[in-house]
Amino acid sequence: MKILFVIKDVEYIDPMGIMLLSALAKERGHSTHIAVLADGDLVEKVKSIRPDVAAFSAKTGEHKYYIAANELIKGISKEIFTVIGGPHATFFPEMIEKHPFDALCVGEGDDAWPELLDAINTGKPFDNIPNIITKRNFDRSKPLPLRMRRRSLDDLPFLDRDLFYSSTRLGRFPMRSFMVGRGCPYKCTYCFNHKYNMLYKGKGPLASRMSVDRAIAELKELKKKHETQFIKFYDDIFVLKDDEWLDEFSVKYPREIGVPFHCLMRANLLTESILVKLKKAGLASMSMSIESGNDKIRNEVLKRNMSRETMVGAFDLCARHNVPTFSNTIFAIPGSSLKEDIESLDLNLRCKVALGEFPLFFPYPETELANYAIKRGDFDGDYDRLHMSYQSTSPLNCFTKKEKLLQRNLSLLSTVCLWKPGMRDLVVNHLIKLPFPRLYFLMYYLVKAYVVKTKIYPMKFSLVNTLRGVYESFVLENFKHSEEVFTKESLRKL
Repeated sequence: MKILFVIKDVEYIDPMGIMLLSALAKERGHSTHIAVLADGDLVEKVKSIRPDVAAFSAKTGEHKYYIAANELIKGISKEIFTVIGGPHATFFPEMIEKHPFDALCVGEGDDAWPELLDAINTGKPFDNIPNIITKRNFDRSKPLPLRMRRRSLDDLPFLDRDLFYSSTRLGRFPMRSFMVGRGCPYKCTYCFNHKYNMLYKGKGPLASRMSVDRAIAELKELKKKHETQFIKFYDDIFVLKDDEWLDEFSVKYPREIGVPFHCLMRANLLTESILVKLKKAGLASMSMSIESGNDKIRNEVLKRNMSRETMVGAFDLCARHNVPTFSNTIFAIPGSSLKEDIESLDLNLRCKVALGEFPLFFPYPETELANYAIKRGDFDGDYDRLHMSYQSTSPLNCFTKKEKLLQRNLSLLSTVCLWKPGMRDLVVNHLIKLPFPRLYFLMYYLVKAYVVKTKIYPMKFSLVNTLRGVYESFVLENFKHSEEVFTKESLRKL
């Protein structure tokens, strides 16, 4: 069969989920293709490729684009089988009743996807495939029909990176995304992982990862086939403990791959022993989220369960070992004010974070913090009106228009403050009160681009690729920070 994967846009993060699904499909002998909605040629792609299957994977916010794309595809041919998966489908399976998808894939799709393709290809029923929801088998009163979670990741095929590298900007961007594992055992209230783990309760481990040799084998092929200057390990938490896996990785990775890398950690898990081993392997920079500088909000509302001392100690440890740090911090949390947002900026400054992002809180479905916002009356539960990026204006109604301007200005200028800490008082006392969000966005973008290039993901580019990258990344960042207008008129661009 011919399978068309539809994606809203291609950023600078490899869409690893689609790459895996494509590899699994190719193992079955199918051909795979992509359509990027931002290119505005979906109809032409569908008519020229004439796919048997069209597949989407949606997060909340971007889901509305895929609903619209699905309707366009069904308008061209009702014979095209359409299926949607991802977090939005998992937490809103009732969308199968409202929209003309033929199936939903909920939870993990590694094993359900090949089984679904086999059924479509042979004309056999697919209503009883675990993790697959259809209009015929959907029953909201019953638990989702989930199979056991995968314990082993070693038998999964290598990601089909050629699908994107051959036709999008990712092919010429020398940073490659990779995950050695999946899952997170923590219960942060703004993240879907806690609810996801509840759905899978009794159905396997909360976290699993590849063997070192399996990860090295795929990285070797990646490095051989594609220019690779830098690896970003995108696991929610790269290292949960100081163990034999890390010992083996710290020896084999530098010897067999030898490419600098970035990874994500939690401050309460980082020890000097772990950091030394990661540096030995090739660690160039590290992410550790702060989320809030206010102890009560961080631990009682967000349930991060980390003291200020723990976080300061972890960031100081990175500073002593010359490891630049990146951090995420959430502004405009329900029940908070600008005072707490400023506290958060100040903790980032104390931790000497090299680059920080300060997104405004977005209520994602079924997360504890979203339900808290709804219970407080801060959010009406209409997820269809969420911007696809959490870096836009707060969607909560508990903040005034003036407060939202202050939040957005502080969000942009906080990144600038980390670059030039001496600007802190000027920003907090004066600049955030001025109606210049577009100027502040430009300042934010220039600082982010500079720090990313020099400290977080240090790589070398030709002049042509530098100019092209600056333009493309500016367009992407501008959309994330702009007011999103999604109307029937905008659908014509698909």
